[in-house]
Amino acid sequence: MYEVFESLQARISYSQGYRAPQIFDEDLHIETSGSRQVINVNDPNLKQETSHSIMVFLDFNKLLGTVTTGFLIEGFYTRLTDPFVNEIGLPDEHGRVLYTRRNAESGATVQGINMELKLKPLKDFTLISGFTVQSSKYDVVQQFDQRRFFRTPANYGFFVADWDFMKDFCFSTTGSYTGRMLVPYFGPLTDSDSGELHESDPFFDLGFKLSYNMKLNGATLQWFAGMKNIFNSYQSDFDIGINRDPT
Repeated sequence: MYEVFESLQARISYSQGYRAPQIFDEDLHIETSGSRQVINVNDPNLKQETSHSIMVFLDFNKLLGTVTTGFLIEGFYTRLTDPFVNEIGLPDEHGRVLYTRRNAESGATVQGINMELKLKPLKDFTLISGFTVQSSKYDVVQQFDQRRFFRTPANYGFFVADWDFMKDFCFSTTGSYTGRMLVPYFGPLTDSDSGELHESDPFFDLGFKLSYNMKLNGATLQWFAGMKNIFNSYQSDFDIGINRDPT
């Protein structure tokens, strides 16, 4: 005989936020190289970026015998007004490039669906996974005649599995997937000072960890060993030399 438990929750939420018109820390180091000096400035008329977000989700949980299942599906929609965009200038005679942060014409929209699955088929085993499909676009074309956000994947996902196979021992494995992205390129393989647009390959990172909890004078000391990025996944088309593109 199985014990059955079901629950279903639904919710709609709204939130609003903003980003101040300022230079951020990540703007100051990502473009650094020996031959290309990047100077970041704000447009004198730069205004704050404002977001309006709506999220709708359904959360379904069910217990059948000893198996606990959960499924979450979220739909999200974010409208950006006065979104930030970088206007990249051409290098001067000293190799200096001016990045001007301004507000994009019209606005931008980020929307998509996120799904998460939770399974606990055994007392000592748990699996959590998720996948997101989204669209991130400006209303009008920007650099490289593109509306899509740069360095923003259209799909990505993850999973985490934990197995307590013995007392005080746990085996964990994690994986993350990142889909294709549009990436501006300004290295030696382009003949244009204005750069060119590349599309990155999908990326999957898998790792595991074995841990042991040791009781010591009323406290717990954890020992663990593991391996990250088992498949040695990495970007292989690196530039070399002083004119390389570090991004």
